[in-house]
Amino acid sequence: MDLEDDAVYDLRNLIGLGFRFKDRKIASALIKLRGNMNIVEFLDKYNLKISKNAFSDWTNLRYGIPLETVLDLLGWETVKKINADLLFSGRASAYACARLPCKSSVELMYLIGTIIGDGSLRHEKGKTYFESYFVSFEMKDKEIITYIQSAFSRIFGFKKPIRNIKRKDGRRIYLLKYSNKVVYYFLNRFFDLGPRKAKSVGITKHNGMTRTQKLALLLGLYHTDGSFSQGKLRFYTSSPRLKDDVSTLLKEIGYGSKEYRYQRGMYDPEYHVEVKRPDRLICELQELEEILFRN
Repeated sequence: MDLEDDAVYDLRNLIGLGFRFKDRKIASALIKLRGNMNIVEFLDKYNLKISKNAFSDWTNLRYGIPLETVLDLLGWETVKKINADLLFSGRASAYACARLPCKSSVELMYLIGTIIGDGSLRHEKGKTYFESYFVSFEMKDKEIITYIQSAFSRIFGFKKPIRNIKRKDGRRIYLLKYSNKVVYYFLNRFFDLGPRKAKSVGITKHNGMTRTQKLALLLGLYHTDGSFSQGKLRFYTSSPRLKDDVSTLLKEIGYGSKEYRYQRGMYDPEYHVEVKRPDRLICELQELEEILFRN
């Protein structure tokens, strides 16, 4: 199975959020742009309202360089070629950084599927800066949450421990929680994920995905909000939009489906998407799982 990468993520969509680069390739590009000019001449030419010491701090990576400044000076095409991917949400704190994927990938699409299926993105006011933006997962299946932890670590470059916690109702579950503004806004701006009601969630921009990326997204959904039992492969959701998106995604990779609607008392309806020829698809999903997590 070919694990293709595809679309490039345009970092201009993250302008205005206070993000900074601390990247040797970016610093070297600024030094090259400066050429034979002294620092004062360079600052005057590009109307940079900073001190000589501040510019030196940028180029020696003591402090991060504002994303907007980098884009103004170098341009998006140059930044894209440089392939710089480490962004900081604070001026110097490594705790607030994340390595963003430059391109779409199969592993990223798996993670997006798990977030749509059972993840939570929240921005909570009144908390400390580092705790106010987070992505979290809660589930009973330790193997699946370990897969999510592994994917998150390889994509964004940092790891958090899985905690076993006791809920108010007495049940014990596994919790995986990431507090990171850079990751939060990457997922929010490029995949339309974030605080929302469950019945409105959906899959964004699936038309540009490769077939393997679509399979990966479905694998993430299957791991978090699907089942294979008595020969039936089903995806579950309370979102009419997601129900339609899953059916469309299945059709695009060559699978038919049937949709069911269940109404339970005063609760919102639940939708089931049942796959036709499930044995073939479950084999494809298991093969992809083997490649991603067991090799």
